[in-house]
Amino acid sequence: MTQHVESGRIAVVERPESGRFELDFPGGQAFALYRSDGDRIIVTHTEVPPSFNGRGIGSQLAEGIFQIARASGRRVVPRCSFVAAWAHRHPDYADVLA
Repeated sequence: MTQHVESGRIAVVERPESGRFELDFPGGQAFALYRSDGDRIIVTHTEVPPSFNGRGIGSQLAEGIFQIARASGRRVVPRCSFVAAWAHRHPDYADVLA
């Protein structure tokens, strides 16, 4: 089942059939690769087009992943260094960490 969460006009969409979370925005798409293990979402890699680095796109993607996990009763295992660092800076999502 595809799930999404919107933040303003931008939505993070979960695509379980491809093991991705996607964030489409004007001019590009960011994504995170993951695999499921029971109620855990193991995030292994995130990617933002280089020309969009530093614009908060990756942070919006990470927040969307955590919001989707929270809404669906799952927990996030951040194996991606970016997502791990984001989670460390946002203790309000500590309850979603596995």
